Amino acid sequence: MTIPEPRCSQAIALALLSALGWLGGCSDNPGGLNSKLQPPPEDLVVSNPALIAGVTARAGSALARPAGATDSGGTVAYISLAPGTVPAGRSATVRRVGDVASVTTAVPDGGFDPVPLGARAGDSVDVQVTDANARTVFQRRVAVPVALAPIVVRTYPPPRKRDQPLNASIVIVFSEPVDGATVSAGSIRLLRGQTAVGGTVRFLDPSLDATHLSVEFAPDAPLGAATDYLLVVTQQLRDLSGDLLAAPDTVTFTTGQSTIGPPDSIRIAPDSQVVLVVGATYPLTATVRDRARNLLTNQPVTWSSSDPTILTVSPAGLVTAQGDGFALVSASVGGVSTGVGVFVKAQPPVSLSISPTPATVAAGDTLFLLATARDADGRTINNPSLTWTSSDPAGATAAPAGPQQPRYAIVTGVTQANVTISATSGSARGTAAVTVGPPLAVGTVTIAPDRDTLPLQATLQLTATLRSASGRGISGRAITWRTSDPAVATVDANGLVTAAGVGSAGVTATSEGVDGSATITVIALQWLSVSANTGFTCGVTSSGAAYCWGDNSAGQLGIGTQHSPDSCRAIGSYGCSTVPVAVIGGLSFTGVTGWDQHACGLSTTGAAYCWGENASGELGIPGGGMAPSEPVTGHTFSSLSAGENFTCGVESNGAAYCWGWNGFGQLGTGGPADGSRWVNPRPVAGGLTFTMAAGKDNNACGLTTSGAAYCWGDNTAGQLGIGTTDGPEHCSPYGDPCSTVPVAVSGGLTFSFLSVGGRHACGLTTTGAAYCWGFNSVGQLGDGSNNSSSVPVPVTGGLSLSTVSAGGTRTCGVTTSGSAYCWGAGSAAPVVVTGGLVFRTVSVGREHVCGVTTSQVAFCWGSNFYGQLGNGSQIDSSMPVKVAGQP
Repeated sequence: MTIPEPRCSQAIALALLSALGWLGGCSDNPGGLNSKLQPPPEDLVVSNPALIAGVTARAGSALARPAGATDSGGTVAYISLAPGTVPAGRSATVRRVGDVASVTTAVPDGGFDPVPLGARAGDSVDVQVTDANARTVFQRRVAVPVALAPIVVRTYPPPRKRDQPLNASIVIVFSEPVDGATVSAGSIRLLRGQTAVGGTVRFLDPSLDATHLSVEFAPDAPLGAATDYLLVVTQQLRDLSGDLLAAPDTVTFTTGQSTIGPPDSIRIAPDSQVVLVVGATYPLTATVRDRARNLLTNQPVTWSSSDPTILTVSPAGLVTAQGDGFALVSASVGGVSTGVGVFVKAQPPVSLSISPTPATVAAGDTLFLLATARDADGRTINNPSLTWTSSDPAGATAAPAGPQQPRYAIVTGVTQANVTISATSGSARGTAAVTVGPPLAVGTVTIAPDRDTLPLQATLQLTATLRSASGRGISGRAITWRTSDPAVATVDANGLVTAAGVGSAGVTATSEGVDGSATITVIALQWLSVSANTGFTCGVTSSGAAYCWGDNSAGQLGIGTQHSPDSCRAIGSYGCSTVPVAVIGGLSFTGVTGWDQHACGLSTTGAAYCWGENASGELGIPGGGMAPSEPVTGHTFSSLSAGENFTCGVESNGAAYCWGWNGFGQLGTGGPADGSRWVNPRPVAGGLTFTMAAGKDNNACGLTTSGAAYCWGDNTAGQLGIGTTDGPEHCSPYGDPCSTVPVAVSGGLTFSFLSVGGRHACGLTTTGAAYCWGFNSVGQLGDGSNNSSSVPVPVTGGLSLSTVSAGGTRTCGVTTSGSAYCWGAGSAAPVVVTGGLVFRTVSVGREHVCGVTTSQVAFCWGSNFYGQLGNGSQIDSSMPVKVAGQP
């Protein structure tokens, strides 16, 4: 069941700074008015003015005007627009001619309920209605009449409603407040045929509407189901001026079968920002509805303010501005609540004082001064607009402390002197006498960090903090830096340390004869493994420490920030590192994997820790993390593989799990590939027992304990290896060929290792032969052609490999003798990597390759745009270059 919006939400603009009275002002059309009662218009209604005092006394809400407001004669008019008048309307602005102030209200059904506006007889009121595109669709200027008969603006239910709840009240909204003495069973009646229905006629509960614009008829008993009723509003009703209702009104409606339910939503009017000045008041109203959008009148709301020092609110929704600032006014009932923000502006300041005064500050030191501005009523202004000045800037300067401390100034002593600090706000002014004494002597020097470990060639910025003997911070003093052993660590004049040789060195900062020290230990990195990823690289040392380098735009280096730890610069405002930087957290890892913009490490306890981008849940933890902070819960893994926006892991019992984005079925769960995001690991379907899993762009593969290869996810290039690029499924949201469950790779080969690339995959058989399948546009399958294949094809050359790694558009492998060969990126057959290095492992990223030699030295080659080669530069290299941090 649908009921039109009860009371239009009203967005009170800056016009309401001084509440309703401020919207008044000098009449733009004095005199010459027809004092006879005017017939009501059919659409736009501007009521005759009512005395604010009368509204206060008889409608139960104070419509006060703040001091200094423009005089509107102490009267207020109500402006309304009949429902359906402007069907295309979305927003209406009501303004008295000659005023900058205005009231803005929503137009939910082509009209709006009465809004109050400070005005007197003869004033002109402009009403402008705009559509969803802010185009004017209705505009009219109407004079405020001396007298105008009230009318019915809206009823609930509306005319000819077919499913009125059996136990709901009937509500009538009038064009202006009505006199309670005329609200009776004789003035409003409900008929069933010719029979009067018993009920109570009354104003709405004051917590819902204290303005007396709305009256309800509450039946004594539930109405009959599927029955026609007639609502009759007679001319016995009068407004606060004594004017009779312009004409009787009738509304027919039919009941349904349902009854009203519990509260489901509340709407405050106005429901946008309200701006008041200190001392002003404004009445808020609330509308409560059930889940079927039925209007509930038997549910009084409770009003509250988030900050009573700024704004108080009465049980009837009358807000009073107590002090300048912002407060949220809330209405709640039955566990449902809503709120509206109210900004309160200060009255003009008339006095201002500063404390402490007198005050003393040392040259080179700072002092906070507090300004207290008050209005004519002695109220403290919380957020005054202040201008601070110094009588002698050569002796001391004064500056605002910042937007978070609007009443404070920071006074900085420059040289010994007696200075007057002044603060002005409007016409108010205050002063403080400040004596600037001699500079404070340095008592202590503290270096941070005071202890750190760096790999060779790495840098570390140290900072020195100076304090007086009493603990006061000191700035602006000269600091000299020195190192105990330049062969181990050097330090420049700004405290930047560079690791030069293996060992330990002390770094000292001295100011005015006082020293502070730090200990720097320099190590040579020895690598167990490295993982070349998408623009960045990570690796694990022989001690289990993880380091990363390259792109850091999503925090994938694991250092707790997106910024550059060195001079590396890439694109945008994000950073990168050209040398290895330690992943923070102090965890010990057995391996690390990464792709796209995240990385994961496998701890010595089998816990998975991930860091970097987490928009799709690929970190396996809620929220985000630019450093390993918490493990993926509930699982102990033996291997991990990071893909594009997803991650997979295999437990020690061979069960595979994946988490993250599932747009191509790459999680392998068998569920819909609908682009859903899973933070918690999901079991890979099929009940297979795996020894490893590998993933890259949008698919993954797993190796079972019997050496069989299974793949799942995207199959647009045949990368599942099942002999087709059509299916076996078509995954939404793109309809591309895919598989949401593991499918066996064709060919019956027995593999010992698998690696997945951008849109291709490769495996090593138990005899060391390499086979690849999938996309082959640049020779990444290594079969001597550029023809893609949906089944495994042997890599040409007859090489016997110990490991293989598939990347973006190339593949590399290491022979049993330690030679590295690569293919793809323009070469359709394996080509030996130059340099004569003997490798143990290689890892291929999106556009670069890294490998670890048998002596545990890491080398990288390829693109170096983000510093992903780790050699301290951003220059590409076609030959292996040594990663920094090694001898």
